Amino acid sequence: MYLSLLSLLSSLKSEGDKTVKSFLNTFLLRSMALVILGVGWGTLFLQGRADWGQLYFLGIFAGLVLLGALLEFFRHCRGDSLLFSIVLMIMCVGLVFVTRVDAELASRQLIWASIGIVVYYAVVFGLKDYRRLGNYSFIWGILALLLLVVTLVLGETVGGATSWLDFGGFSVQPEEMVKVCSLLFLASYLNANRELLSIGSAQVGPFSLPGRQVIGPFLLLMVLVLGFLAAQKSLGTAMVFFFLFVLLMYLVTGRKLYLAASLPLAAFCAGLGYLLFSHVRVRVDTWINPWPEAAGGGYQIAQSLFAISAGGLFGTGLGQGIAAYKVPIAESDFIFAVIAEETGFAGAMALIALFMILIIRCFIVSMRSVDRFGQILAGGIGILIGVETLVILAGVLKLFPLTGLVLPWVSYGGNSLVLHLLLLGLLTNMSHMSATIWPGALVKGGEGV
Repeated sequence: MYLSLLSLLSSLKSEGDKTVKSFLNTFLLRSMALVILGVGWGTLFLQGRADWGQLYFLGIFAGLVLLGALLEFFRHCRGDSLLFSIVLMIMCVGLVFVTRVDAELASRQLIWASIGIVVYYAVVFGLKDYRRLGNYSFIWGILALLLLVVTLVLGETVGGATSWLDFGGFSVQPEEMVKVCSLLFLASYLNANRELLSIGSAQVGPFSLPGRQVIGPFLLLMVLVLGFLAAQKSLGTAMVFFFLFVLLMYLVTGRKLYLAASLPLAAFCAGLGYLLFSHVRVRVDTWINPWPEAAGGGYQIAQSLFAISAGGLFGTGLGQGIAAYKVPIAESDFIFAVIAEETGFAGAMALIALFMILIIRCFIVSMRSVDRFGQILAGGIGILIGVETLVILAGVLKLFPLTGLVLPWVSYGGNSLVLHLLLLGLLTNMSHMSATIWPGALVKGGEGV
């Protein structure tokens, strides 16, 4: 198939050789990801853990992936196609292991993944100029707050947190959309006020600080977002937002003062959460020492650690582990424990390496963006993905208290999957525009840096 495709495309003019090579690399990488999905699903099917009904959804998903690669070629997309190829690898691993845990949930995840791919390409090709998003700074901030208010008033409580809205059996988690709105607000606000935030306009002792009119909107949104999330008892998401606000401010201004000021604030908020919320105290206590309650409150983390240690170097083999049915909520919160057990240290590190490469590519897009708004937005997306991944993996490995968050593109959860693909579409759109306006500015088609 690849030889005939190469023969067909080689008839193009010489100036198109790089485009053809880029397309073939992209097509090959995405085919490899689909092979991983196919082999994993086939293995589980032979074990009786998957069913024929999933083939229909698998076919739609695979068709959209390959059709998307062709669409990028014929629409002359010059963005960093390696972004989507990496995420597709991660997503296919996630689909295999969600199938391993629960085949019915995997069918739903395949539907959400297909919707997410459509959303991804709608953003890549439908958004004509991402820079216009920066013109609506306060609209994004207000929308983020409205989503949180509606969730607090009308939301349903699941796992101790009021994070879900139910529409006749169809549930959504507005927090995921709040991440997108907050990122857009922060990028546009920091773009407009970078100089004043970096230099300051008022002297307080030895420190030069920005005036209230400059820093006010940032602090107001930060306090309100964190306050509403705390009221919803969604403290894991609140922690991610806190890190996002602080690290993005540091990324833009380079002032260590903001990092230093955030430390006592973080300690105060953590202590307050421990005192006010009983489920936070349970999570902290089980994080410090889960073994006295290994059959009770510490059961989840204890079973996760047993499963990970049982994986050894190369794992027990797909479908041969115990975490899939021993660890509660294995399909979302603890999917990494299932992966680490059945693929071992090698498989777990390979997945972490994919996330690391993806985050690096985010910052490459940021550094080579042709405008400051794009630089900040791409950097913010990289920070968000990095913080989410680090916090989740640290919780599963007992390096940090459990947060109840899901691993992007891997864990079961349609809202998270679609919204993270939307953010990926923004990244690809930005890299395409940068390569178009500033030829050679970006890595094209996933070729070397």
